[in-house]
Amino acid sequence: MSPTCPALPPNAYAEGMPIHGSMTFQRLVQIIAWICFAVTAVLCIGLSSLHFRRYRSPNEQRNVFRIIIFPVVACLVSVVCIHTYHASNYIAPIASLYEAVALVALYLLYVHYVAPEPRSRADVFQRLIYTTKKGESKPGQGYSLLRSSWRVLFTYLVVYFILVIATEITLAIGVYCETSNKPHFAHVWIQAFELIATITALVTIFRFQRTLKHHMSGRKALPKLVIFKLFVIIVTVQRFVFSIIGGHVKGSDKITYSDVTIGLQSLLVCLEALVTQIAFFFCFSPKEFSGIGHQSDKEGVALGPLAALCHALNPKDLVVGLGQAYGLVEL
Repeated sequence: MSPTCPALPPNAYAEGMPIHGSMTFQRLVQIIAWICFAVTAVLCIGLSSLHFRRYRSPNEQRNVFRIIIFPVVACLVSVVCIHTYHASNYIAPIASLYEAVALVALYLLYVHYVAPEPRSRADVFQRLIYTTKKGESKPGQGYSLLRSSWRVLFTYLVVYFILVIATEITLAIGVYCETSNKPHFAHVWIQAFELIATITALVTIFRFQRTLKHHMSGRKALPKLVIFKLFVIIVTVQRFVFSIIGGHVKGSDKITYSDVTIGLQSLLVCLEALVTQIAFFFCFSPKEFSGIGHQSDKEGVALGPLAALCHALNPKDLVVGLGQAYGLVEL
């Protein structure tokens, strides 16, 4: 006999009773979330505009743009989830997928710090020498480090894409079961794979940055990693914890099951996204692209804002990078 998914509480998607006057918990969360999104979006647009006005290093700033809009994407998806409790499980994976894109963008940014020119990247890493913790020099190991980390990060992107599709399919056919943590259902396995994949990607980026930190001096590589890593870890662990809680929460007349499992979780993401966006102003400052002496891809000539936006939105390098990860295109 196949196991039965425990039913959601009767009030799961119903609006709770007012907690004060006519204000329900869901309405309160919606107001706070919209405020967070508005401020986060304004900060993101402001920071992006400053970069587009100084778009002198397209290959670098494209990845900067992908990173700095991640809090806005996460916040917007959370706001939509708060308004559509019944469809939130289908909508939330969008933020998870973009999280993977932003994490790969951070890795590509670090690769750019070491080898700014893609055409000479392989030669740079083959000549690169770094020192281990024991003080031993490792000539010729730079390219091996590049290839292994490149494959891990782009495999992570593929895995996340597959997990998002798996989530949508299992939800549609009724085997996802958010209310159970038993291994009979897809929910617990998908959440576990997401957690493992994200931790693996973060550890790979951390090792890459730590190993080659002397080749990234003056680029605030560590602060960028710390801020981004904190946000990703908090959101990922938070998502995993709430998925576990979902099997035990019942809710009340004023604060329903969905208020806790969806509303509260989404509100936390909005607050965390706002804090992260503020921190990005310091870590991803456009001032470093103002100087004439900046080592750029276009010999110091900035693209126009519209051309810069079009370039930043072009995913061609990610598609090529995926081919490079599996040897279809030369790295």
